[in-house]
Amino acid sequence: MSETLSALRSGPVRPRRVLLVTTVSGTPGIVTDVPDEVEHVAVDGVLRVSADTDDAEAVACAVDHARQRWDDLGDWVWPLYDGRVPAPDCLASLVEAAETAPSTAVLAPFPGERNGGIGKSDRDGGSGRASDVPESGALVPLAFWDGPGTDGPLLCVPRARLQGLPAGEDQKRQSTVVAEDPAGSGDERGGGRLSRLVRTRWSPPVALLVASAVVAVVLNSGRFGLDLAGGALLPVGDLGQVWREYLGAWHGVSGGTASAAPTALAVLGVLGAPLEPLGGPAALVALLVLGDVPLAALSAYLAMRRIRVGRWVRTGLAVAYGLLPPATAAVASGRLDVVVVHILLPLVLVGTVAVGYGPVRSRRVYRSVATALGVAVLSAFAPFTYLLLTVVGVIAFVVAPPWRERLARRAGGLAVLVLLPLALLLPWVPTLVARPALVVHGVGGPATAEPSVGQLLTLDPGGPGGSPVGVVVLLAAVVALVVRRSVRMVPAGGLVVLGALGVVALSSAEAIPVRGGAPAPGFVGVPLLFVGAGLLAIVLVACAERSAGGRERDSSGTSVRPHRSVGVRVVAAAAAVALLVLAVGDVLAGRGGSVRKTSELLAPSVNAELAATGRGVFVLGDPDDPDDMPRLTAGRAPKFGDDALVPVGNAPSRLATWQQQLLAASREAVTAVAAAGVLFVVLPEGEDGARLLREADDLVAPAPATADGRTVLRLTPTAGAVTLVSSEQARRSVNGQPPDAELMTSPAAVAVEATPPDVGVRVSEGPEGRLLVLSAVYEPGWRATVDGETAPIVLAWGRQVAVAVPPESAEVRVWFDGDRYDLLLLGQLGAVLFTVLTMVPSLRRVR
Repeated sequence: MSETLSALRSGPVRPRRVLLVTTVSGTPGIVTDVPDEVEHVAVDGVLRVSADTDDAEAVACAVDHARQRWDDLGDWVWPLYDGRVPAPDCLASLVEAAETAPSTAVLAPFPGERNGGIGKSDRDGGSGRASDVPESGALVPLAFWDGPGTDGPLLCVPRARLQGLPAGEDQKRQSTVVAEDPAGSGDERGGGRLSRLVRTRWSPPVALLVASAVVAVVLNSGRFGLDLAGGALLPVGDLGQVWREYLGAWHGVSGGTASAAPTALAVLGVLGAPLEPLGGPAALVALLVLGDVPLAALSAYLAMRRIRVGRWVRTGLAVAYGLLPPATAAVASGRLDVVVVHILLPLVLVGTVAVGYGPVRSRRVYRSVATALGVAVLSAFAPFTYLLLTVVGVIAFVVAPPWRERLARRAGGLAVLVLLPLALLLPWVPTLVARPALVVHGVGGPATAEPSVGQLLTLDPGGPGGSPVGVVVLLAAVVALVVRRSVRMVPAGGLVVLGALGVVALSSAEAIPVRGGAPAPGFVGVPLLFVGAGLLAIVLVACAERSAGGRERDSSGTSVRPHRSVGVRVVAAAAAVALLVLAVGDVLAGRGGSVRKTSELLAPSVNAELAATGRGVFVLGDPDDPDDMPRLTAGRAPKFGDDALVPVGNAPSRLATWQQQLLAASREAVTAVAAAGVLFVVLPEGEDGARLLREADDLVAPAPATADGRTVLRLTPTAGAVTLVSSEQARRSVNGQPPDAELMTSPAAVAVEATPPDVGVRVSEGPEGRLLVLSAVYEPGWRATVDGETAPIVLAWGRQVAVAVPPESAEVRVWFDGDRYDLLLLGQLGAVLFTVLTMVPSLRRVR
C-alpha cells in the first residue's frame, strides 16, 4: 500500500483527493487513525468497510463517502486494488488520452493481466466495452456511479502501465482533470453498467432539447422571423449602427444627449457580428427571444451537471426552469433584459456561489473572471441583477466555514466578482449612478401593469404573457420541503427570500422613467426568476437527498439499488403532468403579446432622406396612454437602446407638450418642431392628420405612411440639422419668442449640409446678428470656434446650441467634447483585455 501511495506522489499529475478503503476488522465507517505504513504519505481519509465487501462495492462506498464529504470533486475516479502499483506516469498518460479521446467512457492502463475488470480490450491500444466492475487503474467517469449506468467504449492506453506488487488496501482517487461527458462510440459488443450508460447519458439531453424546442415553436409560431419588435422591444439596428451608437459620445435622441449608451449595445455588437449574414444584432435578438425556452433549459441542465441526481431529474427541472412564467411574459412583451437573464442566470448563479463559498482549488482567477463576465452581461441588460448577484456572492462568502479554503483566496475571488463587472460596464456606470431609474427599469423600461399578490405567488409578473401556472413550481417546492426536509435546502430557500425581497424593492421603488412620464415601478420578472430558481433548487436538493440515501442493503450487508416502486412511478407521473401544465399554460398565455416579425417602420424613401439630411423624425405616442411618451430621433427611426438614453433637462416634458400641440393642430408647434430639426412627424394610430393639414397647409404635407399604416406628415419650413437663421429670427430665438413661420423660408433661413455633433462650415458675408443653430439641446461639453478663436455658445429658444456668426466670411466649427467618454471607453477596453487574456485556456497542464 505504501508503495502505491508513493507512486502517486512521484507522478507528474497528482490526485486531488486520496481515500483509503480498508477491510480491517472493526466497525464500518470513518477511521480516525491513519495506518502506520501510510503516515508519510498525504491521504485525505480512511474508510473501513465490512470484510465481505467486494471490490466494486468498496469503490462504490468510497464514491458515496467522498461525495458527501467533499464539494470539490472533479469528473473522474481512479480506483486501485490490491496487487497493482501504477507507474509514475500512469495517471498522466490516462489524462492525456482522456483529453485527446473525449468520446471514451473509460480509459484502462496496459497491465500484464487484469485483476477483475470492466471488460476486455485489445492489448494493442484497442477499444472494447465495459462491464460492471471498474478495473484497477482504470480512469472512470464519476457519473459511472449515478446509475442506471452509461454506455461507452473502453480504451486501453498502452503508455499507462501498472506493476504487479502486493498492496494491502483499496484506494479511491479523484483527478484534477475535468473532462466533458463523453459520447459513446465503438462497437456494440458487451453490456452491463457502462453499456447502458450511453443511452442514459444522451437520452435526457436530447429529450430536453426536443421538448423545449417543441414548446418554443408552438409558443412563437406567430412571431417567427429574424427582425422582431413590439412591446418594450424596439427594432434593433444593424451592426454598424449599433456600434456607432455605443461608441459615440453624443446621440441624436430626444433632441440630443451625451448620456452613455447602454452596454447592452456592445454585447449585441460583439455577439451579433458572427450573425451579420443573417441580420447581425437583430438576428441575435430574434434567436434569443425565439429560443428562450430551450436555451434557458439547457443552461439550467448544465448548471446542475455536478449535482448528484439522475439525468432525468435534471432534465425535468431544467425544462421546468425554461418554462417559468416570468420568462414567457418577457418574450410576449418584448423584454429582452429578462430574456437574457433567464437564459444565463443558472450558470452565473452557480459560478457566483462557487466563487464566494469555495473551494475553487484550481484556476480560481479564471473561474472568478468568467463568472464576473457573466454578471456583467446580465447587468448590461438588467442592472438590478448585479445587486442581487452581489448579495448572493457576499452571503456565500460570509457563511462559508473557514476550513473550506483560505480566506484570502476567497476574498480575492469575491473582489473580482464584485469589481470586474463594474469595470466592464464602465461607460454606463456613471449614468446608472446619476439616474437610478435605469437600475429599477433596466433597458426594457418600467412595468406596464402592477401584479397582484396572487399573481406574484404564482410567479406571474403581470402584463401580456403572464399566467398562473407557476403555482405548480411552488407546490412542488412545498411538497419537497415537507417530504424530504433538509438543512441543505437553506441556500435554496435563501434564494427564494432574496428574490422575494427583490420583487418588493422593484414594486415599491417607483421612479420617473428616463423617457419621462409618471413615476412607475420596475418590472418584477428578474427577481421572480430568482424565486423560481430557488423553488426548483429546493426540489433539486430533495431529489439529491433521495439519491444520496437511495442505497439499500440486502441480508448479507451488501448495498443494492432500490427497485422502482409504485411511489416512484407516481412521483414521475406527477412530475410529467406538472411539466405538461407548465407547457400548456405558457403556450396559451405566451402566444399573445405584441412582439412580432417586423419590417422597417418608415418607408424606404423616408429612411433615405433622414439618413441623407440628418434631420429628425418625431414619433407621437398614444394620447390615451400617459405612459406612451413620444420619441424624437435624428437621422433614423427609433431603435433598441434609445429608451435607455437619458434626455437633457426637461426634454421629455417639451416633447410631450409638442405632441399635445400638434394633435391640437397648432401652427406654432409646427414651427417649433421644425426649428428643432424635425422633418417628419408620425401620428398615433387613428389620427389621419386632416385637421393639421387644414390648419397649417403651408407648413405640412403628406408623406408615405408607416409599415403599420400610421399617418406621416412632412414639415416644409426651411430648416435642417444645422440652420443659418437671419438676425431677426435670431433675436426671436434669444428673447424667448417662438419661431416665425415667415422667417423660415429662403433666404431668411438656410439649411446647412452638416449634422451634429461635429459641425464645420464656412459662412459667407451677410448682415450682423445671424446665428448658426444646431438641432441639439445644450449641455456642458459643447465647444465652438470662429476662425480658430474660441466663441461662446448661445442658447436659441432657450435650449438649442447656437453660435453667433460675424458679418464677414468666417470658418465656424462646433463640436461636442467627448474626451471624458473616450477615457471611460479606454478603461472598459482594459477590463475587456484583462478578461479575455485571463480566460484564454492555459497551455500548461494543471497539476
